[in-house]
Amino acid sequence: MGKHLICCWIWALVALFYFQQALSFNLDSNKPTVFAGPPGSYFGFSVDFFNPDNKQLNILVGAPRANTSDQTPSTVTERGAVFSCPWHKSGSCTQIEFDSTDDRKNANGQQMEFKSNQWFGATVRSTGDHILACAPLYQWSTYGLSEREPVGTCFLKKGNSIVEYSPCRSNSNSPEGQGFCQAGFSADFVKKNRVVIGGPGSFYWQGQLISDDITEVISRYNKEFFTPYSNQLTTKSAGAQYDDSYLGYSVAIGDFNDDGEDDYVTGVPRGEKALGYVNIFNGRNMESMYNFTGTQVSVTKMKMDLLVGAPLFMDRGSDGKLREVGQVYVYLGKGGFTFNNVIKLTGSEIYARYGSSICSLGDLNMDGYNDVAIAAPYGGQFHRGLVYIHNGRPTGPNPVASQVLEGTWASASMPSSFGYAMNGGTDTDDTCLFCVSRARPVISVNTTLDISPQILNPEDKSCTLPGTTTKVSCFTVKYCLKANGKGAPSSLHFQVDLTLDRLKHKGAIKRVQFLHNKMPNYSKNMTVSNSQGQACEELQAFLIDDSEFRDKITPISVFMEYSLDYKTAADKTGLLPILDQSTPTNVTKQAHILLDCGEDNICKPDLKLSVVSDQKQIYIGDDNPLTLEVTAENGGEGAYEADLTVTLPSQADFIGVVRNSEKLSRLSCAFKRENQTRVVVCDLGNPMKGGTKILAGLRFSVLQLSEQDTEVKFDLQIKSSNQFNNTSNLASVVTKLAVLVKVKLRGVSAPEQVFLPIANWQPKQSPVLEDDIGPLVQHIYELRNTGPSTFSKAILDVQWPYRFNNGSLLYITKFDVDGNMNCSSNRELNPLNVTNPRFIDKNETSASGGRTEGRNRRSVHRRDLEDKQEEENLEILDCGNAECQEIKCWIGRLEKGQSAILFIYSRLAVSTFLKAESQNKSYNVRSTASFSVIEMPYKNLHSELPTSKTSASLKVIWNSENPQPVPGWVVALAVLAGLLLLALLIFVMYKLGFFKRVRPPQDDNIEKEQLQPQENGDRNTEA
Repeated sequence: MGKHLICCWIWALVALFYFQQALSFNLDSNKPTVFAGPPGSYFGFSVDFFNPDNKQLNILVGAPRANTSDQTPSTVTERGAVFSCPWHKSGSCTQIEFDSTDDRKNANGQQMEFKSNQWFGATVRSTGDHILACAPLYQWSTYGLSEREPVGTCFLKKGNSIVEYSPCRSNSNSPEGQGFCQAGFSADFVKKNRVVIGGPGSFYWQGQLISDDITEVISRYNKEFFTPYSNQLTTKSAGAQYDDSYLGYSVAIGDFNDDGEDDYVTGVPRGEKALGYVNIFNGRNMESMYNFTGTQVSVTKMKMDLLVGAPLFMDRGSDGKLREVGQVYVYLGKGGFTFNNVIKLTGSEIYARYGSSICSLGDLNMDGYNDVAIAAPYGGQFHRGLVYIHNGRPTGPNPVASQVLEGTWASASMPSSFGYAMNGGTDTDDTCLFCVSRARPVISVNTTLDISPQILNPEDKSCTLPGTTTKVSCFTVKYCLKANGKGAPSSLHFQVDLTLDRLKHKGAIKRVQFLHNKMPNYSKNMTVSNSQGQACEELQAFLIDDSEFRDKITPISVFMEYSLDYKTAADKTGLLPILDQSTPTNVTKQAHILLDCGEDNICKPDLKLSVVSDQKQIYIGDDNPLTLEVTAENGGEGAYEADLTVTLPSQADFIGVVRNSEKLSRLSCAFKRENQTRVVVCDLGNPMKGGTKILAGLRFSVLQLSEQDTEVKFDLQIKSSNQFNNTSNLASVVTKLAVLVKVKLRGVSAPEQVFLPIANWQPKQSPVLEDDIGPLVQHIYELRNTGPSTFSKAILDVQWPYRFNNGSLLYITKFDVDGNMNCSSNRELNPLNVTNPRFIDKNETSASGGRTEGRNRRSVHRRDLEDKQEEENLEILDCGNAECQEIKCWIGRLEKGQSAILFIYSRLAVSTFLKAESQNKSYNVRSTASFSVIEMPYKNLHSELPTSKTSASLKVIWNSENPQPVPGWVVALAVLAGLLLLALLIFVMYKLGFFKRVRPPQDDNIEKEQLQPQENGDRNTEA
């Protein structure tokens, strides 16, 4: 990934490193070197390596809130400190003494500087035997000692010599000068013996970079407040539009134009209206050469590259809402101060601050490309921090992290912020300093696997099964391993596992086995010399009898996998190596069974499929059995494991195969579910030989139709396991859907007829009860959907005759509904407010008036009634000749078999029929109802909207003739005739001897016993 790469956190960190032809999966996260400092000291706020003599490597750790007064008595509190921690010795850190003096005072005894809470150690950098440690919040007195300003200061250590370096403590005080400089907020060493520091508070927080010669810094140190430098490079004050930009917040160095001088790179996080940018200054004269504002271009060859972190970057999630995820921008250099397209690495966790720090890892796995670590200090399940390792590639870092390290420490008062400070680039087994984690040796393994022969002939049985005389067809499996790894032991131990016919999963028949153990698996522990020749082994395997399996097309897969014995490969410190993850730890080879498919051993069938449905259309809501007649043909070579696959639509279910036809084959079919797809699979043969033609019938039920459906589609195809021409054409059958609604409207009257006049009934001027008006008359209308489809809206309109001859006709007291229906009337119901204290069920067909009418009806002779009905001519009273009341009902969704019923309760106004002009007449009082379906739920299908009408009739029959009493002489004559007839009958019986019959003699007691039950029986009957 380019020759050089600079990492820059636009808010905090800028660091230089290389992506030279340099998978960072091999950091030892299980055994990190862990250092700890004083509680509450922010130990680890900054880190760097220190190796002055190239012998003992140390780690410099800043603790900006450390309180050193307990070691050296002083009035300064939380001075801050820098610790040196020896590599490979966890926990044994010692403080480096830079400054232990108290706050200095002038000649008048007035305090001139303020070192308490100065955050010394917030920035720590080293090169060779030089250490630079800064306190960016250091303050000193200005404006006649009435003000104090955070100018910041640093200390430079070389060997045992320590000097103070405070370039912003100058005469240019006040906010518009260097009064709020905070020198040392960022810092770095420059080649050719220079140092650069950032002061983001100079010039009303425009910010500033200052670079000085190290030799001059040391030689001119005079312990005074002001130290002038003659070879200083610095940025200058700019216009007011650059205020509050924070230039110098982060800094890095690198030679971008190959002139031999390091150039300066600094982050300006609040520039460009707080969007932030990065500025590059020429190392010779501190002139601005380039700034990055996020423009995207393409990626080509790289030289000096730059990484910029933006941990507060916000991206929109799938819900459209902004999320703070952080982002790292990778700028790939063309040479000079020009760059190619930007590559963006985006964080995945909200508020994790991805990109807060970036670290070069060097070439961890020796693949020729440098790798990079990017921290998200508040990421992870418990927000303890994450560090993502991204692999180097020729085109830039891999966007997918190859390893994620997670912080394992918890903090009682604040987040542990694992990864907040990182550093790298020092030759410590290519270690990045954030735990610290060492890079594990990478072992590269080269494997080979061979099968001979690769075409297995079941008839060529040249081998004998051990312990038997059975001949089998056999083949040879040979595998080899070669390993090399820098820093790994000379002998490496591997476990090798071989699996035959791996494509056949557990439970399936394995078609090949090893000859020596008659098993499809084999394992061996193998020793391989590091960086030496190959270690190999040959094994014999055989093909089982072809009568034991069906699949002859699928290749026989031989799978080899190896694993390293890590414990025996560890070094003396216990550091375990790791296998190169860019190389797979397994290899697969394939063999094939010889088939009767010509010289090439490849069967090429010619599969054809056609299908016909027995239904052209089906109705939604109906019970719709559907039969598909399938014709499957193979006009080529054999099709192995040929299956007919029917993809079912969501509305259909498989019933079975048609078996009552001689011309149709009885296929073996099974229903399966593949993911969310439902299929029916039918076996067509193994193989389905060339010239085969199969006719079959498949039955389906189509029930689950939705209102949006317009058709039902079945997809059918023949599939085989052949390598070529393994499928037929895709045959689709589409059956159109149709809508059919049949609605029945029935109307009845209860009772069907009423006889007038009613005995003992008199009209009342002001009726109080319903019976005061007349008998109950109930009309019932039922609207029933007989299907098969559903309708969603309909209107029922009832025309009700309510006034006739200036009087009420059918006086409605109320109406009820049963079902999905709402009704209203254009006239007021029960305007007289009459009541009926007795409960009347809506299914009752008679009331008190009906019972009175029934008694009257029974008082009429049947013969007279039949004669009257034959002769009478009923006058029709309906809305054609009577005043009408309209009841309109809105009916909702009715599916097949559902109904809606309207019950209209009324009273027959008897007083109207007792008027002189209405007496001696019979009427047929009739209401009429009509309905029309106005809406169907099927938006995509055309349908006819049914309509109909019916009526309910009440016959009002006037009985004008009362029966006359029978004359007395007729009664006397009838009685006399009856007595004469009785006397004649007795005389005849006497003459015939009926009263003189002889009975057999019986004992009195027996007779009494016989009579007793009879008497008891007579008594019981009478009771």
